[in-house]
Amino acid sequence: MNRPSSVAAMGNQGPPAPFAALVDRAARRDPQFATDFVSTVLRSARDAGASDVHLDPTTDALDVRWRLDGVLQPLVRLPREVAANVTARLKVLAGLLTYESALPQEGRIWDDTLRAEVRVSTFPTLYGERSVLRLLGASRESLDSLDDLAMPSDVLCELERNLSATSGAILIVGPAGSGKTTSAYACLRHIVARSGGGRSIASLEDPIEVAVNGVAQTQVNAAVEFDMATGLRSLLRLDPEVILIGEMRDRPTAEIALQAALTGQLVVTTFHAGDCRDALNRLLDIGIPTYAVRNAVRLVVAQRLLRRLCKCAGPGDPDRDARPLGLNVTQCRIPGACDDCHHTGFRGRTLVAEYQTISSSNPEFPQPAAHGLWSSAQALVERGTTTAAEVVRVLGLPPT
Repeated sequence: MNRPSSVAAMGNQGPPAPFAALVDRAARRDPQFATDFVSTVLRSARDAGASDVHLDPTTDALDVRWRLDGVLQPLVRLPREVAANVTARLKVLAGLLTYESALPQEGRIWDDTLRAEVRVSTFPTLYGERSVLRLLGASRESLDSLDDLAMPSDVLCELERNLSATSGAILIVGPAGSGKTTSAYACLRHIVARSGGGRSIASLEDPIEVAVNGVAQTQVNAAVEFDMATGLRSLLRLDPEVILIGEMRDRPTAEIALQAALTGQLVVTTFHAGDCRDALNRLLDIGIPTYAVRNAVRLVVAQRLLRRLCKCAGPGDPDRDARPLGLNVTQCRIPGACDDCHHTGFRGRTLVAEYQTISSSNPEFPQPAAHGLWSSAQALVERGTTTAAEVVRVLGLPPT
C-alpha cells in the first residue's frame, strides 16, 4: 500500500470537512496555522465525541489520530515541519514550558467556547515531542442516571440496592477505558437524587472530570503533597456519609477506603481489574487482609464498553461472522460505512457487566452472580447491537 502524502488524510475518506482548508494552509506554511489547527482539533474532537487526540511525529510527518468509541482512528497527516509549532501552541495554552523538549510535561487547557477541560501530555520521542490530549468528560451522551448506563437488568438491580446502604464499599472495576468513572458519576447522581440533599456526599478525584451537583468534589494535587491517602484522612473528619474515591491505586488508599467502609461510610470507588474475582484477588495481593475485604466490600461490578453498530450495519452470517469466534448465536449483523460513523461502522458504545456480592459470613469468595461479561456480550451480538469481532477485541477469546 502506498504511503499517503505528508499533507493527505490518513485513510480513504479524506480529512473531515473542518480540516480540508487547514491541510492546504499547512503545506503553505501559514503562520497562523498552528493556532487555528489546535482550535479546530479541540472543537472537532468534542463534536465527534472523541476521548483523546494523539499527535505523533514521524520521519516525515505529524500523524494526528483521535480515539472514537475507544479505538484510535486516523484523522489527518501534516508536514513534519509544522509539528514544533503545533506542540508550542499546545504548551502555551496548557501553561507548559515551551523551551523544554527533553522532559515529559503535563498541563491543562480550559476551553471557554466548549466549556470543557483538556489534559495535555507531552513526551520526547526519536522524531520530536509527542502530544496526547485527553478531553475530560468528553462523552456526547448524557448519563444522568443509572438507567442511562444500559446495564444488564440484574446488575442494575443489585447496584441500586447497594447504593441505598449506609456503609460498605462498592467497587466498579475494569481496565482503562472501560467506563468506570462514568458509572461512578452515575452512582453519585443516583444517590443525590434519592437522598434529596439529605446525605453528606464528597469525592476525592484525580482529576475531577465532571462536576456533579450536590457533591463536594476535591482534586488531589501531587505538587503540594496532597495525595489520595492524605486527602482521605482529612476528608473523614468532615462528617461524610458517602465518599467517591476516583481510583484506588495503592495499598494506603485502599486501606483507608475500606476502613471508612467499615466505620459508617458508603464508599464508591473504581479499581483496575479484569473481572470481579480478579478485583478481590488484587486487593489481597496488595496486602489488604481477607477479613477486611470480606467485611468492607458489599458489591463488585466489572464492566466493559463495546462499540455499537451504526445504522448502516447489514445482516451477517452467524456461521461466518460469529461462531468461528466462539459466539453461539442464531443471528448477527456486520458493520457498514457512512458519514454518521466516520466510515468506521460503529457509533457510540454500550456496556456489558457482571456483579459479585460479598458476604462476611462466607469464608470463600463466591463466583460472580448471574450473567457474566461473556454471556452479556453474546446477548448484544444476538440482538444486533454489536459484532462478534468487537466482543473478541474487547474481551478476548471466550473461556473454554
